[in-house]
Amino acid sequence: MKLASAESTGDVENSVGAKRIMGVAAVGLVFIGYEALIHWAALSGHATLLGPLLATAPCLVIVTLLLLRTHRAAGLALAGGEVILIAALYARHIVPDLTLLYPVPGLSANVLLLWMFGRTLRAGREPLITRVARLVHGALPPEIERYTRHVTLAWSLFFGLMGISSLALFILAPVQVWSLFANVFTLPLICAMFVCEYVYRVLRYPRFRHVSLLHTARAFRQFVRTPASSES
Repeated sequence: MKLASAESTGDVENSVGAKRIMGVAAVGLVFIGYEALIHWAALSGHATLLGPLLATAPCLVIVTLLLLRTHRAAGLALAGGEVILIAALYARHIVPDLTLLYPVPGLSANVLLLWMFGRTLRAGREPLITRVARLVHGALPPEIERYTRHVTLAWSLFFGLMGISSLALFILAPVQVWSLFANVFTLPLICAMFVCEYVYRVLRYPRFRHVSLLHTARAFRQFVRTPASSES
């Protein structure tokens, strides 16, 4: 009976794990398709209205959902205003230089991530990566604490440089070059950052018990969902 129960538990865990992997894969495919669509709009040069609207759609949706959760009337008003504005732009063919909106979502995301990582480096606060590492390992050796602080700083610099590079390319280079960086290279660069940090950590601290990138991602998700009661 115990063996059968253990096998049943294992089957359930495998099923849950498979569903999570499929969910992550589906989200990844949607994200890649969305970025490819914006890149196509930027390359075509014809989607002067559709491209910027696609680019800014996530920001509009997030702000609207937040308002709906905190103040339903304001959220509904904002959603209605967005629909009316988009309809007016299409109906009257009022198409100003909306391509200036292209870098707004990516720049906003990089600034937000820079703030999220960087603020934890201030005196009296625990670095973000250190806290995530504690969720995975519990107590950390002093050298690992120092290392996780350095990794938090590295991610802060990474997102800062990504934002600056995107804005500089948008201002100085053709929109097609900017789009290649912002919509094609961003995700591979983030993945490369993860992989390089992991490989360096394994080589630098071979005796430390390392976990997989997937396990780290789960811990980070737990960190995001857990309110930071110790911060003000």
